[in-house]
Amino acid sequence: MVSLTACMQCAVCSSSCSMRYAMNIRKLIARYISSGDDFWSEELWNCTTCHVCQDRCPRGIPITDLIVEARSRVIESGKVPTDVREMLESIQKFANPFGVGKAKKRGWHQGKFRFADEGEFEYLLFAGCGVVDDRIADVARKAGELLEAAGVNFAILREEGCCGNDVKAVGEEGLFELLREENMATFEEYGVKKVIVISPHCYNTFKNDYGLEVYHISEILLKAIEEARIRFRKVIEARVAFHDSCYLGRYNGLYEEPREVLRAIPGIELVEMLRNRENSLCCGAGGGNIVRDVEFRPSLKRIDEAGIVAAEFLAVACPFCLMMLEDAVKVKKADVKVLDVVELLYESVFGVEE
Repeated sequence: MVSLTACMQCAVCSSSCSMRYAMNIRKLIARYISSGDDFWSEELWNCTTCHVCQDRCPRGIPITDLIVEARSRVIESGKVPTDVREMLESIQKFANPFGVGKAKKRGWHQGKFRFADEGEFEYLLFAGCGVVDDRIADVARKAGELLEAAGVNFAILREEGCCGNDVKAVGEEGLFELLREENMATFEEYGVKKVIVISPHCYNTFKNDYGLEVYHISEILLKAIEEARIRFRKVIEARVAFHDSCYLGRYNGLYEEPREVLRAIPGIELVEMLRNRENSLCCGAGGGNIVRDVEFRPSLKRIDEAGIVAAEFLAVACPFCLMMLEDAVKVKKADVKVLDVVELLYESVFGVEE
């Protein structure tokens, strides 16, 4: 691994950083090199692990990975910020970072879908932590209904654990390993071979840390569209911009699948914001920031960028992005609506033409 001492202070990292007004990576690295102290500052809790600095570093320094390692050392010492500690405790107790009781997460499906203990299935639909939010639960149910319409043989769990992606991102390796062991035991119990996820955070850790065969919902729905297993009933005449999730895009290279789903919907005009694909601006939720009150919010800037291209809808493929960007729209009082790709497809498939 390339060391921080290879840094040539070019400032590509700090100028690219999604949270550059809340932390300055170049200065922190310079201080580390000059002082010989540990690579640490409280500012590093603000990192969203968006991976831009690491991808763009001309010296190949794995900056994001080193930030997570630094967080891990601090957590081992017991010096954890209150909001991060509360997030970790909530995941341990309730299997979600929001402090919402397990009953809310258990009931997201409203009895609509088959459970994994009720017969054979090809895919497990893993809903993720976001379903404790009513809006995200609705997206998950619509995803399930679209899978049924496409003839996909899937089941769900009666009770899901947390995938642990953001636990690992804040540096709590011990808890992450525990969550992984518990989830793998559950998957083995029910003979899970293939997993469909709604959250890119779940996708990232299931693929890269668990080694599972995992699909983002957009991949499965695109295949169904291409094979004509999904039929459209309603034309949606709208100008739509797509926001790339860091964990779907930069981490795992899935840029085109959500866009192809949108392009397939009759009437949609897909437009690109200035920063897109590998250059996309982070929404600000990653690395534990979904539950933290950070003064700088890149989601506000992202809404401005959607306005520049006159988008009527800002489409996302991540529950955390949906939460952050929808809140930003309210703050900005912007004339754009944030929708998941699943919601737009659902409206075209099940909606009634006016």
